[in-house]
Amino acid sequence: MTVTFRFPRERAIDLVGFAWSPLFEAVLSMAVVARPKRTPMHLPWTRRCRALLPPELHEEVRTLARAFDGYVPGLFEVGLVGDSATFEDELAAFGRIDDDVVAYELSLAFAGLPCAPTDVRGPHLVHDAAYRDEVLTSASARDDGRVVMARAVLEDPARERDRIARLFARYWEAAFEQEWARVLPRIEAEVTDGARALVTRGAPGVVDELLPEGRWDEATSSIVVDKTYDAVCDVAARGGVLLVPTVYGWPRVLLEIDQRWPLAIFVPLRDLRQPEVPQEADHAVADGLRALGDETRLQITRMVAEQPRSTKELAELLKLSDSSISRHLKILDGAGVVTKERDGYFVLYRLRPERIGQLGAALRRTLGLDAGAGQPVPALPVSATRDLGG
Repeated sequence: MTVTFRFPRERAIDLVGFAWSPLFEAVLSMAVVARPKRTPMHLPWTRRCRALLPPELHEEVRTLARAFDGYVPGLFEVGLVGDSATFEDELAAFGRIDDDVVAYELSLAFAGLPCAPTDVRGPHLVHDAAYRDEVLTSASARDDGRVVMARAVLEDPARERDRIARLFARYWEAAFEQEWARVLPRIEAEVTDGARALVTRGAPGVVDELLPEGRWDEATSSIVVDKTYDAVCDVAARGGVLLVPTVYGWPRVLLEIDQRWPLAIFVPLRDLRQPEVPQEADHAVADGLRALGDETRLQITRMVAEQPRSTKELAELLKLSDSSISRHLKILDGAGVVTKERDGYFVLYRLRPERIGQLGAALRRTLGLDAGAGQPVPALPVSATRDLGG
């Protein structure tokens, strides 16, 4: 099963855009605060939140985010419509969303998608008594907190929307504003790389660069993403598709295909996907460090750095046997740390300073202390913000 984003044959490049949303990213970060064990890579953020948020606000955030339980209501994506909207702009737009849309989106979040049959889905359902009863029954079966919120949003969506908006504002001011300032440059860099790939290699290049979970189908001029259900989205009819780099969406790739919101694919930043993937230089760094990670070999290295020395001279200086020194020199030579040359009767060993420099540079790269070349990005699991066909 797949979700297909179908492009016209000509100028697919014109229908691919990029965006980011501080409000939506804040909502995703709340899910991390609510369920830290599900996203262990983001534990540092959970700890920072614990220090930054007052206990009552921390609990309020956890309660709201846990109620969503993986479902991300599209009404938090209002910022994707504008041009790099600020959090304040997005919060104001969120406050203007129609009451029926608020009630419908949040009722689905609190009670689950099965409450709304595919063929009749839409905000009009919030006025249907049978739907409302099903929402409350489903929410009650999941937990008491959800049924309280579901009842509140069905009875007075405007009040519930305003309550959530105030929560977002407090969360932003207390913690996420400074976090957004930290992650935004990484998101912007990802957009820059995606835009460069789009200009130089077209829509297929963007898929290769940012979306390893998807593939470009040349036969149908489509981006295809494996999913647990089938859907086909006409990108031209929807006015284009947005690629939205995200930090706190990790490890999921979120798909927004609901007609009420911009057609969008939320992709985790590439640097979040493979921190543990071995790099090509790792074995060379490890060999070099193993060679230098012995006290005697470190002493030998220091001595041959001063001047070329023979096995016998080193044995005499270190009060060790010739055979012991030979074994250590063989390891250092194998790691490329020293080189040898014959001088008459003796074989002299000297340091290769360029090798030490290479090891230091490789170690910095593998630890992420220097910018390095991009690596292939492994695919991540894919889920949808909602399973509404588009």
